Amino acid sequence: MGVPLLGLFVLAATALIILSQTPDRLPHASTEPDPMASERAPAPDFVVKAVDGSGFVMSENRGKVLLVSFWATECATCLIEIPAFSELHRRYKKEGLEIVAINLDAVDAGNKATEEMWQRGKFEFNAYVDPDKVVAKAFNIETVPSGFVIDRQGRMAFNSYGANDWLAPETARLIEDLLLEE
Repeated sequence: MGVPLLGLFVLAATALIILSQTPDRLPHASTEPDPMASERAPAPDFVVKAVDGSGFVMSENRGKVLLVSFWATECATCLIEIPAFSELHRRYKKEGLEIVAINLDAVDAGNKATEEMWQRGKFEFNAYVDPDKVVAKAFNIETVPSGFVIDRQGRMAFNSYGANDWLAPETARLIEDLLLEE
């Protein structure tokens, strides 16, 4: 049996408090474009539904940097990453970062857990569900958490399988560099 949702929420809330005390911007973002950007592979186009019934279409969000994260309720590290995504969203939304957090739990459990978590965490980005794992298959997901950062042109910039410190200076710099690209 999994860890109680309330306990995981407390853990995630604690992580958010700690993570929110890091600086907003790194002074070291590159001013030069990535010379290898044109060689990035295209990301799979996808459509995913939000818990509230609205949808997200990847191809309609060209021009934004997308952080696509696949997670599940029973995954403790997944639940720790979500507050970090909230912090990234707070920092970089105005610059064009969109967080696409996709729950892979079964339809009823995924919807309920996701709604509850978003209400308690007061996260300002949408929560999506993929109970049939259609989008997960397009990304070849084998483990959660799995995260993908897609550049403004719809190309895969980098990915992370397993837990990642999304607020680490190195990771934040990669995101900041992508936000500076045209």
